[in-house]
Amino acid sequence: MTATTANDYPEFDGLDLSGRLILYVGGRHQHVAHLRRIIEDHNGAFVHHDGGVEQSMAKLSNQLERADAVLFPVGCVSHQAQTKVKSLCRRFAKPFKPLRSTGIGAILQALESVAPH
Repeated sequence: MTATTANDYPEFDGLDLSGRLILYVGGRHQHVAHLRRIIEDHNGAFVHHDGGVEQSMAKLSNQLERADAVLFPVGCVSHQAQTKVKSLCRRFAKPFKPLRSTGIGAILQALESVAPH
C-alpha cells in the first residue's frame, strides 16, 4: 500500500500560494511535517499550533495575527481552540477553513480556496 501524496492530485498542480503564510491549528502531530512539505511545495509558508495541548493560546493569537489564512481539522482540535480561531480570524479579518477531513484532497482544496487568484 502506497501513501497518497500531493502528486496524486494533478488538478492542483498549478496551485500557487504566492508566499502566503498558512497557519494549521490542531491535527495529528505525525501529519505536520507532511503538511509543511505540501504547503512549501506550492510556494507557501507554514506554521503550526497544536490548539492548546502544549502550546499556549497566547501564542496562537500571535501566530494568527501574522498568518494569511488558517486551516483546522474539526475532528482533531478542541472546541475551545476552534472557537478561539474563529473569533481571532474575524477580529483580524483572516480567512479560515474548517476541515472535515485531514486527507490531502481536503487540504489541497482548502489551500486552493485561500490562494490568491
